[in-house]
Amino acid sequence: MGHERIGYLPKSQKWRTIVDEVANFTANGDTIAQIANQTTKNVISRYENIAADKGVLAAFKFLILLSKSATQKNPTDFLARRGINLPKNFNLLNLSKAIREYINTHTESKEYSSFANHALIETVSQWSKDNKIQQQILFSNETNSFDEWRSASDGSGFCELSRLFFSNFTDNYLRYFLEREASARIDNLFDRDTFNKKLDSHLNQISKHAFETSKITQSFSAGWFNKNAKDDIPSNEKIKGFVSFCFQKLNSELTREREFEK
Repeated sequence: MGHERIGYLPKSQKWRTIVDEVANFTANGDTIAQIANQTTKNVISRYENIAADKGVLAAFKFLILLSKSATQKNPTDFLARRGINLPKNFNLLNLSKAIREYINTHTESKEYSSFANHALIETVSQWSKDNKIQQQILFSNETNSFDEWRSASDGSGFCELSRLFFSNFTDNYLRYFLEREASARIDNLFDRDTFNKKLDSHLNQISKHAFETSKITQSFSAGWFNKNAKDDIPSNEKIKGFVSFCFQKLNSELTREREFEK
């Protein structure tokens, strides 16, 4: 994978600025700084050992298998032999069910598996929506559901899919800990309700911030996929090594951001 050094990635909005916009109605500057700092600190802590969790690894392996299935003569059989049951013309409900079943068979930490499940379902939903539109533009004849995943079966497509996955993972954890940390510092119910409403109105900004943070994982995903997954199914150890490397890079980026905003 290499060890290219990537400096602090500029964001369209600083994390502290987003938190300030959500919580400035009730918290002073020091409290906002504490909320912003503790939120990223908690995410960093969760990411330290996350790649050892079998549920998280299963989620990423599901992405690899789904991407590779589109190039197989019999995609449904290819997936079924690996524990994933999907019909030829599946919809997002079928896909979500298959994801839950697959991750559940590998669950260790309920928290990690829950976040992995949500991140993966969001990822396949986004990818399917974007690529279904492209399929409709390119082809007038009816195509099967696996065709949407053909563009993810090489490094250039998979690096985008991989980035989406890590972006959604980070997005969900940032929201979770932001709400938890802010609620712990907001005393009355009226202010908590106001905070939740303001948080809802800033979800797109948090998602964009997470997506910008996850860019660091995209830079080496294509090379890894072409080397390890394009012509074969990577071993669980190789998948674990890659996922671990990605979360380490995300942690480095979150840590640099905390230091940069002090």
